[in-house]
Formats: sequence, C-alpha cells, structure tokens
Amino acid sequence: MRIRMLVFLAAAVPAALGQAPAAGLAKCGGLRVRRSAHDLSPDEWQRIGRVVAQLHSNGHFDRFARAHNVLFDSVHGTAAFFPFHRRFVQEFEDLGRQIDPEFTVPYWDSTRDSRDPASSSVLQDDTLGGNGQGPGRCLRNGIQGQWGSLVPRRHCLRRDFNDGDAILPWVPAEVISSFLQTDRRLADFSEHIEYSIHGAVHIGLGGDAGTRVAPNDLFFYMHHANIDRLWWQWQVGHRRVFDYNGPGPNGEAVLDDVIPQTGDVSFGGAQVRSVMVLGYGTVCYAYDSAPPPPASYPRRRPPGPQPGRGRSSQAPAAPVLSGGSNATSAGLEAARIHGALSGDPALKKYFPGIAALAGPDRSIGAYDDGSALSCAERRARRLVHPAPVPEAWIRMHNFDPARVRRVYDEMYRLIDQLNNSTYVSPY
Repeated sequence: MRIRMLVFLAAAVPAALGQAPAAGLAKCGGLRVRRSAHDLSPDEWQRIGRVVAQLHSNGHFDRFARAHNVLFDSVHGTAAFFPFHRRFVQEFEDLGRQIDPEFTVPYWDSTRDSRDPASSSVLQDDTLGGNGQGPGRCLRNGIQGQWGSLVPRRHCLRRDFNDGDAILPWVPAEVISSFLQTDRRLADFSEHIEYSIHGAVHIGLGGDAGTRVAPNDLFFYMHHANIDRLWWQWQVGHRRVFDYNGPGPNGEAVLDDVIPQTGDVSFGGAQVRSVMVLGYGTVCYAYDSAPPPPASYPRRRPPGPQPGRGRSSQAPAAPVLSGGSNATSAGLEAARIHGALSGDPALKKYFPGIAALAGPDRSIGAYDDGSALSCAERRARRLVHPAPVPEAWIRMHNFDPARVRRVYDEMYRLIDQLNNSTYVSPY
C-alpha cells in the first residue's frame, strides 16, 4: 500500500467505518469545510475579523469565556475533553454563520509553527496579532487588537508570550503522527493530546490564553478546531468512531453522558453520541486535510472487551500516517520515516502504521529523502524538544504531575531517536 494513498485516507472512510444501521442521525444536507489558517488570504482574514467583531459586540465572547470557566474542571482531564470542545466550537461557529452564512472557524495546525511559534503567519498584524504590550500585556494589533473583555472581570484582552517576545518550541508533527498511530484507546489518545499539543499552545501564547477564560481569544476556537481535526483522524484511522472511554460524570464515560453545558452556552441536553460522527446530526462540517465524513451513518462496534490501556505495536486497521495539514510535507514525513526504519528498527514501535507499508511512494510531489541537504541544513531540520508544562498549568487542570512528566519523557525519547536516525524532518 502506498503512502501517498494513505496520508489522509480520503477514499477509505466509508469502508473503514462500516455501513449504516437502520437507525442513526440524519445526514447533513450540506457541509461547510474548515480550512487551515495558514492558507487564508488577507481578504478572508478581514471577513473573519468582521464576524468576530460582531460576535464580540453582541457579548458572545464573554458568554463563551464564562461558560468555559464554569465548566473547566469537568471538560479537562476527563472523557468530555474531545466531545465538549467539538460541540463548543460548533456552537460558536453556528453563531458566526448567523452573521455571515459563509463563516467557518479555520483550524490552526500549530505543528507547522513548532520550531518558532512567534513567527507564525497566524500571529501577524493582519491575522491574530502578536504579543501583548505594556504592563498589562494588552493585545494592540491583529483582528482583536484593542479589545476589552468582561470575564472574569473587566480587562483588556491579554497575550503574554512565555519567552519574552518569543515563544518556546511547541510539539512537532512527528510526535502527533506517532500518537495517531499507536494509541489504541481514546482515553490514551486524549491524555497524550491534552498534555502535549493542547497545553503547549495555550501556555505559549499566555495572557488570557493561559487561563480558564481562554475563549476570550479567537485562537482558542482555531486551536480546538485543530484538536478536533486530530480526534476525527484518530476515530477514522482506528475504525473507532464511537470509541468513548475514560473518566465520566458517573464513573466510566458512556455515549449517553450529557455534554457539559451551562445557561450561557446550552446544547439542549445533547448526549455525547450526537457529536461522534462528522457530517451527521448537527455536526455539519468537514476538514480540508482530514478524512471526509462517511457516506452513511456507521454502525456501532460489536460488543466485546475494550482494548487494553497503553500504546500498541499493532498497526491501526486503516492508518492515518500523519496529522500534518500540508499534504506534501505530510507525505514526505511518512516516506522519510519509512526510510529511517531500516536503519533503526526500534522506531517501528512509534510508527506501526508506516512500518506496515511495503515501501514509500517515491512519486510523491517533490519527493526526496533529505540526503542531498548539507550538514548545516540537516542540523537545522533536527527536531526540537517542546517546552515542558509549567507546574501552575498542571495544578490548574488537576493533572497528575507524574503522568504529565511520563508523556513528555516519552516525547523526548521519540524526538531523540528520530534525530539519531537518518530521518530529516520536512517541517
């Protein structure tokens, strides 16, 4: 099977998820497509700016920040992390579409900026703006420049990068690709994502972004749209679209659990099962760099033992090989990792999906194995360790510090092993 055909699994989705039972959620009449924030034009950013300015004027940013603050403990470090944020961002997007029917929340694939986040095109004067200024760290530029917020009390919208006017490195794409391939249980994938890429971006931007009222900042919705994209890739890649486990409100989580809500942001008592499949019910969107919704509503997995905890060396049933949003870079990532496996078979445990392939597809556009790069260029492409999570962030989320450290140690071992192999990152 060729890497080029499997990176986003576009053609394999209906077969991977199974055919519809007699009953299920109705198929959406139309789908909006969430696109990468890196690919938006200046005109598209201006259009988004007009929508979010109206949402701000109407008090919606304050409502969503207040709801997130109230629900914080029940939607972090629990099974509700993925479904709550899927529904929360959808609700925000639906409100924006009442202002502009073409509005969608772009997703921010932060792995594309992981080496030097502050230089991202998403953090410029004509996009989200950069660092806060002055003693209050107030955001002065970007489409939210000069905004005020009322939650938790009246203040300017704040940003406070975690390395002066720079941001410490974020989680690289290769780490997320490994999580996508090896985590066989949703609770494990959720923990890996929440401790790593999720926290890194919140912490790096600082200010409001690093608090319980992060929805004051538009980055929040873009970041969580990307987290949602990764969850969908995991669901499809493992044929576990209805997999739902981990800590719930009454013990082990179940699909009948009600998605946490408040009076400020109510989902009408919707259950978790209502948001598990993109393209059905109210979840009427897709991503430009992830598998499309299935052609028909999938049936539930047959009853039987739940897969064990931990990371498996068994390849996913229909692997998504990369979480990257740029197709060329994602294809090169998979092909180059495949090439590195022969020299370092120990890497196979991190990339079982890639290891299961017969060989890379060298017809990928602009394919090269990186061997033509100079020593200096290869050194510049070495993966960088993401900054560790501060103790204050761990306490705010009531995380187990030992579990967080274990995830970071695991990431560092993978990064070091890739750096010591023939692999050259395309990012």
